Amino acid sequence: MYFPRGIVAQAAEANAKAHRFNATVGMAYENGIPMGLPIVSSLVPALSTAESVAYSPTSGVPALRELWLAQMKEKNPSLKNTPTSLPAVVPGLTAGITVTADLFAEPGDTLLLPDLFWGNYRLIFEERRRTSLAEFPFFDQGGAFNREAFSGALDAGVAHGKVMVILNFPNNPAGYSPTRDDADFIVAALRDAADRAPVLVISDDAYFGLFFDPASSTESLFARLADLHENLLAVKVDGATKEDFVWGFRVGFVTFAWKGMTKSQVTALEQKYMGAIRSSVSSSSTLSQNMLLHMYKDPLYQDQKARAFAVLRNRFDRLQEILREKEASGRAPALEALPCNSGYFMSFRCIGISAEDLRTLLLERGVGTISVKDTYLRVAFAGIDVEQLRDLYAEIFSGAEALAERA
Repeated sequence: MYFPRGIVAQAAEANAKAHRFNATVGMAYENGIPMGLPIVSSLVPALSTAESVAYSPTSGVPALRELWLAQMKEKNPSLKNTPTSLPAVVPGLTAGITVTADLFAEPGDTLLLPDLFWGNYRLIFEERRRTSLAEFPFFDQGGAFNREAFSGALDAGVAHGKVMVILNFPNNPAGYSPTRDDADFIVAALRDAADRAPVLVISDDAYFGLFFDPASSTESLFARLADLHENLLAVKVDGATKEDFVWGFRVGFVTFAWKGMTKSQVTALEQKYMGAIRSSVSSSSTLSQNMLLHMYKDPLYQDQKARAFAVLRNRFDRLQEILREKEASGRAPALEALPCNSGYFMSFRCIGISAEDLRTLLLERGVGTISVKDTYLRVAFAGIDVEQLRDLYAEIFSGAEALAERA
């Protein structure tokens, strides 16, 4: 993969030097300004036509990339003095993971991941890249991150001569993030693996920042891995999607780091990544990027984001009340709530009943949930008003009890 010396690269040179006439890129201009329709300008009056309808660079709007990196280091204090690549913009986290897979995952490779994972990983790695998925149990018998299973999975990867792992915290579908001690263990285990084989670690930080339990590790694993080992490439895939409640903006970021990285190496990797973006999605939405840029600079941003977080935190707290009450009642033998401390979701393990049967039954009652592997039922509590949570879970418990009686 490479970034071609074609239209985009030549147009970038022209933007810097063609002060008389610029007849390179396929855009229409009038008096040196992109020709946006007035109706578009009326919809986004705070933005210029250049900020709303023009193409953005392949790797994203430079000012947004710089600002995202600064925010990333502010959110992850241990990353402050660690060199990284400048985040590249992609149209959502899915694109970020896909383009990363295009660069590093080959047919016949194996990707290590917990058995509770976002289903799109299967499409991206297994179907598109023909990479095998090696699942390890996410939780141990005590409901904590399964250290023994994770270590065993890394050993198996080392035996194949190449380790690729993707970790998604807070996890989808479980809504769980490791404790600080567990994070220490994960980092130490990855350092040991890197002593023995090349290691690629993708941190899928889609729900980063949505931590509700003070015992959770609140830094991205990327911050701990970025300067861990010369043989370990850390990749952070994150974005505004969930962090800033702009799901349809489709703006994600991809950042690389490894111990001992040099400027020339970073440039080479960035050129390859830009080539992968150019050959798949071309570039990301200019409008979304500039709306984010304006939002981040607005003095109201932090307060409004804190209010939105408080709404989700209130729902999480009510969820915990409901689960504690149900456990005390002892009347839900068919459902076991998995540990949940962060993110948008929680999940039940279905015992003696089919998760798909439960999902279907609930759907007939007007309740939408997600079944995973016919064993787990995922509930997006973040999408339900706090006043409605008791009614939602009453339906879930009632449906599970009805199925258990039939079994």
